[in-house]
Amino acid sequence: MKINRDQEKLVELFIKQEVLIGSLYKLFAYRYPEYKVFWTKMAKEEHQHATCIRRLIERDPTDKLTFSQGELRSNDLASSIESIEGLISGFNNNKEFTITQAVGIALHLEKALWEKKIFQYFEGDCDEVRKIMDTLNLEQEIHIKKIVLFARQFQNDKS
Repeated sequence: MKINRDQEKLVELFIKQEVLIGSLYKLFAYRYPEYKVFWTKMAKEEHQHATCIRRLIERDPTDKLTFSQGELRSNDLASSIESIEGLISGFNNNKEFTITQAVGIALHLEKALWEKKIFQYFEGDCDEVRKIMDTLNLEQEIHIKKIVLFARQFQNDKS
């Protein structure tokens, strides 16, 4: 796949965003050991998403794969990344951060990615590309559902 420099920068930012979200979830796993299994799995899945995106751009250049950035610009993603980095920093520095807040942040991040249709910017005509994209889109939706279900146990919890 051939992509221009701006598109390459966007793809790298997509990857960085996924890695950072995974890092945030790892922090949640550490901070809330009673929910370690949930957050560790979520973190692992975020890192798998980053790996899938990387696989898309490292494909054979003769394959038909395009990256359609539409209205998305690198400063949009850079701003999102900066926000996630701020969350990580704030989480590290805030001893009073509750599990309810962590769940709310995770749900907000996942919904924001879903609404932006982050994983729909790649288009390809081969089965492997379609499979990767379908998987990423499905997993994004599943992450939202998992967090919503996880959050139910905290609906009446203000701690």
